Amino acid sequence: MKLVLNQWQIDTDARIASRSGETQTLSPRAIRLLTVLNSAPTKVFSRVELMERIWPDVVVSDESLTQIVAEVRRKLRSKSLIRTIAKGGYQLDVTVIQEPVAPVHWSDQSDSIVALEANALCIEARGEMVRCGPGSLERAYELTKEAVLLAPKCANVRAEHAIALVRSHTYWSEGREFLREAQEQACLAVRLNPELPLALSALGYSMAMGGHWEAAEAAHTAALAKDPRDPIILHNVAWYLMSLGRTRSAANFFEQMGDLESQNIKGYMIAAHLLRDFDLQRSRRNAEHALRRARMRLEVDPMDPRALSAAATLIAILGNDCAAYSAMTKLNIHESSQAIYHAAAMAMIGETDQAILLLEGLFDHGWRDTFWLDAEPSFARLKGDRRFNRMRQSLAAA
Repeated sequence: MKLVLNQWQIDTDARIASRSGETQTLSPRAIRLLTVLNSAPTKVFSRVELMERIWPDVVVSDESLTQIVAEVRRKLRSKSLIRTIAKGGYQLDVTVIQEPVAPVHWSDQSDSIVALEANALCIEARGEMVRCGPGSLERAYELTKEAVLLAPKCANVRAEHAIALVRSHTYWSEGREFLREAQEQACLAVRLNPELPLALSALGYSMAMGGHWEAAEAAHTAALAKDPRDPIILHNVAWYLMSLGRTRSAANFFEQMGDLESQNIKGYMIAAHLLRDFDLQRSRRNAEHALRRARMRLEVDPMDPRALSAAATLIAILGNDCAAYSAMTKLNIHESSQAIYHAAAMAMIGETDQAILLLEGLFDHGWRDTFWLDAEPSFARLKGDRRFNRMRQSLAAA
């Protein structure tokens, strides 16, 4: 049998694990441990049950199991692969996939048409996430869910659904329990096509949100090596770097997003936010690029929610506090993830109470991206506010 675990290809018969040119030999008991845990990836196995299944005819001490777990963690370069459950036992912390399969080849014309229709739904879902208005995340989730039902063997569709699930988990109250499903969908996408950059990126995105940093780094590195010009891949890499506190590096990837897509506002806008403490001139240049694009989109659609929201916050970055405040107070963005940028802008221009109100509304709606709270320079001004600190602590504990 073969297992795939965090990019490690594990041949259980040969007891060999390989990844990116590195090879590790595992002991028979370590292979048995992984096989047992993989038999029910979401189950918490008690120490007693594991010892009975790994050493069925031998009486051993607890220390023997502890040593086997330590061996797997050490040789597969991660302490997080096997979770220790207090007073419970052990559990796999990432989905293990048996027998990686080759990319799917559609067998007939009808299958191809269904795949095209499913991918068309994913394109529509991306559009919803780009607009980012009230209800956009819910619609994106439903569209990608429908796409999976149409074409369950399409790796690209599975990857798009995984990304929509992560966004829903992060920014929508109804998506709080979606993270595990997102990880499973991403793993299925990689299983269907191990070479698909978007599948690897979706895996990295979902693993990072769950705090599996080593698995996320491996997946993001592989995705970027295969396609360094896909804006979604760049976004996911940038978000991962921002999550680790590598703000300047994240800004570079967000800028590249803006360079590659002529209609993209988000890349330049986030880079403008993140660079304010490092390079004010470059921050302003990004803000000017993004504002021009927002105004171009508003010429086509005067009610474009992302363009309206972006224009208001970008004006604040460029120093026109009065105009920014006036524009932001005219917009109803309380149920949109765009409210985070308004909260940052309000904090930037000294409107602390308005910033706190916007953040409270976001948290009530399900927003839980703690990484942005730490990366956004303007929120440093709120760290002395008891309401902000209470929200931050509550969010971190959720």
